[in-house]
Formats: sequence, structure tokens, C-alpha cells
Amino acid sequence: MTPHRHPEPVARARRVVVVVLDGLRADLVGDPRFPTLAALAREAAHTLEATTVLPSVTAAAMTSLFTGVAPAVHGMDSDRFKVPQPRIALEPLPRLLERHGIASFGAMRQVPWLVRPLARRIVATLGIGEVAFAGGNAHALLAATLPALRARRAGFVVLHWPEADALGHVHGWGSPPYLAAAQRMDHALGILREELAAQGDDDTLLIALADHGGGGRIATHHDSPHPLDTTIPIFLEGVGARAMTLGDGHTLLDVPATVCWALGVPRPAWFAGTPITAPFAPAIAPRPVLAVA
Repeated sequence: MTPHRHPEPVARARRVVVVVLDGLRADLVGDPRFPTLAALAREAAHTLEATTVLPSVTAAAMTSLFTGVAPAVHGMDSDRFKVPQPRIALEPLPRLLERHGIASFGAMRQVPWLVRPLARRIVATLGIGEVAFAGGNAHALLAATLPALRARRAGFVVLHWPEADALGHVHGWGSPPYLAAAQRMDHALGILREELAAQGDDDTLLIALADHGGGGRIATHHDSPHPLDTTIPIFLEGVGARAMTLGDGHTLLDVPATVCWALGVPRPAWFAGTPITAPFAPAIAPRPVLAVA
């Protein structure tokens, strides 16, 4: 029997930008108070019915985003950040990308100085090449990111915007302060889209998603299997993605798989998610399988 060589992955993007809108409920999309989200629902590939991981908390969800597996596997199974102790050997997404020559950049909220050593240990464990710490609102974090976006036209960029979640915990999901924070995130997301458009770069894939919702069983929390806590939006825009409503069954775990697929990096065997490829279907032409003599 003649052996066959599997085709190598083909990169669809030179840069992938992932924006995590912490605590953004999917049912806000379409509300006229959030024009950027409404525009993405019209102009991007999207689902408003994706699900996050359980427990539906930030530490667990963000670790899943970086490892491609559920909390039961990566070990971050509460909302308390710590250095993960995975149950199987895992290579965090930024380290995996770096091994394939793809650099990473992250922007996240500055934490109190007492826990900064832990934050830096977590960042080092994940393998993010460069991190900017800034104020805890979307505009400050975007401002810290713009120089990197203008200097780095290739690679992996991940942004975490926490303010809606923070105010949801204090005042409740759906409260005026929470909605005002969500509006600020929406506005910052609009600026980010404008920046990417101004760069005239057709090689960037923008993925925006929430890590969880909120206000399901408890008005000021989100740690439950209630649909308002676990349902999240996911948007994909750029590199030829056509505007469409994605099919059922997508989860947060599909996002790291999509990042690998878009950048042409083989998806690790331990990844639990599946790349979201439907918006790019017209542009996909599988390479022929080559016979090896």
C-alpha cells in the first residue's frame, strides 16, 4: 500500500485579534444602544447562541480559551486565578503558536501590586510573548494595544475587557451601570474595527466573544448553568469571512481551534473544539493528498 502524506494546514490570516468582552450577555446584541454589536450582527459571521464552559466564570473560561480544553481538564475550576495544574500534558496556545514562528501580544487589566507576581507567573505559564497592563476599562486597554496593532501586522493578539463584568457583580446584570459599561466596550470595539479597517489589512481575522453572561440565577453573578449565564456571542470578521448566522452547537472551545486553523497551525489532538470554518467555505479548496513513493 502506498503511504500518503496529510496536507499541511493553510494559513488564512497573518494576524488574529481576539477580544474578550467580559460578562457581555448575548441578548444585548441588536439593542440600538450597542451600535457596534448591531453592526457585527449584520456584517460579520456570528452566533448569539454559543455556550461557554462550566463553571461559567472568567478564570475557567480564559484558561479554556488558552488551552482548548474544559476546566475539568485544565484544572482552573473556580473564579480564583492560579497557576493551572492540568490533568494532561497541555501546551498553551501562545506557546504553540510561538513554536510555529507566530508571536503573541496581550493586553489586560493592571492588578493590585500584591498579586502582580502571580499575574506575571500566569502570563509566563501561558507563554504570551508581550503583555501590556493598563487600566480596567476597554478604552484604556485599547489605547495600550494600538501601538502593538500598528507595529505588528502578523501574529496573535488577545485583549480582555473586564468592566461590564466588574459592574455587573456590584450592581447586577441589566442595571444602568452595567449597561453603561457594556456601551463603553461597544464603543471601544467600534474604534478597534475602525483601526483595523484603516490599516487596509485584509489578512487580519477579528474574533470577538464573551467569556460568560450573567444575572441568570443571581442578579450579581454568573456561576450557574442558567442560559443567561452560559450563553455567549461569538463574532468573526475579516479575511473573507462572509456575513452569516452560524449554525447551532458552537462553544467557547471552538475559538482556540479557529485561531489555529486561521493561522495555519495544526490543531493539537487534545483540543476539544472544532474550527469555525463555515464563513470561509467559498474560499476553501483542500489541497490534494500527495502520494509518497
